[in-house]
Amino acid sequence: MAILFVASEAYELKPFAASLVGARGLKWPIDYAAEGVWEGQRAVLVANGAGPKLAGEAVEVARRAIMLSDLSSSRLDSIVSVGVCGGLNPDRKPNDILIATAVLAPELNDSFPCQAVGGQGASVGVLVSVDRVAGTVEEKARLRESGADAVDMEAAGVAAKARQLGLPFFCVKAVSDSFDEPMPLDMNQMRTPEGRFARGKIGNYAVTHPQVLPGLLRLKRRADDAAAVLGGFLVSCQIQPERVDGAAVVGSSGGKSGLEGQTGA
Repeated sequence: MAILFVASEAYELKPFAASLVGARGLKWPIDYAAEGVWEGQRAVLVANGAGPKLAGEAVEVARRAIMLSDLSSSRLDSIVSVGVCGGLNPDRKPNDILIATAVLAPELNDSFPCQAVGGQGASVGVLVSVDRVAGTVEEKARLRESGADAVDMEAAGVAAKARQLGLPFFCVKAVSDSFDEPMPLDMNQMRTPEGRFARGKIGNYAVTHPQVLPGLLRLKRRADDAAAVLGGFLVSCQIQPERVDGAAVVGSSGGKSGLEGQTGA
């Protein structure tokens, strides 16, 4: 069996990938793919850019590749949405780990329950997932009205694919910016038609608008720090899937399931 971890960008996965036994890159038609052994189970890590559409495509590429592989671990067992997120709740600070109990998808007029993850030093809460960067304090405040503790761009797409495939879904995020921190520029204007962030466009904007450079550097540093904390948490967390129909399956570790060691909202 294999467990699939899905993020937006490679940097969100690389700290975790470095801890896997026998880690190796995979030549798949997405931005980043790697695999290794985690707690005795095959772990597959993929990233394909920002937004639900690209995240869903990454899940589909991984599903097909795992299904067609000749390995004994050619069955996809569960899916985990991981990566950095923006804080909406004032109690959520940079580098906090958030284990989602549910993912709200307002653009789909839907919501997705998440299975429990065990681990020390994390809090539980609700994540709202939208296909745009919540770049202003005002927008974060509006999203907070949904009851969400944090916001991301990919979890809804991953959750929708997990539901379609009838697979257990988990969501673990690390906060990179707090509720009262605006983005240094409108990142929604820096996306390609496919939804990816256009690094060249961001760089050109920074050259012609040098006042945004300190904010961009701080944003990158925060994101890298959050990814490192996330990687450390994933190494030692416990994920024990249960089928959507309630049938028990073998988990990804021998640890206890549930929310042991976590704090509430």
